[in-house]
Amino acid sequence: MNSLQEFLDEKEQTEQPGFVIDDDSKANWALRKIKQYQEQQEQNNALAQEEIDKIEAWNQQANDEAQQSIDYFRGLLSAYALQKRENDPKFKSQKLPNGRIRFKKQQPKWRYDDSMVVQALKNAGLTDYIRTKEIPSKSDIKKHFNVSGGKVISPDGEVVEGITIEEREDKFEVVTE
Repeated sequence: MNSLQEFLDEKEQTEQPGFVIDDDSKANWALRKIKQYQEQQEQNNALAQEEIDKIEAWNQQANDEAQQSIDYFRGLLSAYALQKRENDPKFKSQKLPNGRIRFKKQQPKWRYDDSMVVQALKNAGLTDYIRTKEIPSKSDIKKHFNVSGGKVISPDGEVVEGITIEEREDKFEVVTE
């Protein structure tokens, strides 16, 4: 037994070379076909996402297990290196056939409370060390400025340089319900 879609396709005999939509019935058929293919895409995407989720879960689990082993061996190597440093305070590194263990000097980490730093710099008159970012408020410009002849005009009648207006044609859309 044919599906409803196949039956309607055969009845309407519309899917053929040189097919032209020239009446409401054919337009409705085309919309039905679009909806059918969109539903197929959704089903395909759902199936693919299920498989992706399974693979990502496996990958996460496998990587978590590997990371636990990495952390374990790093801990053992750290204890070994600390023991070597205890025996020889000048110990910094050792090269081995499969890699290197070492103690690496780190630079101090600076932590900032930006608002407090800005205020302290302002109070000290050191405004050269404060960055100011100037950008146009595009939403306010669109609300309060006018467009004339492809130019943007400010409320006081001046042409605003640096803004170009691109007129665009109406966009055709197909909406299935």
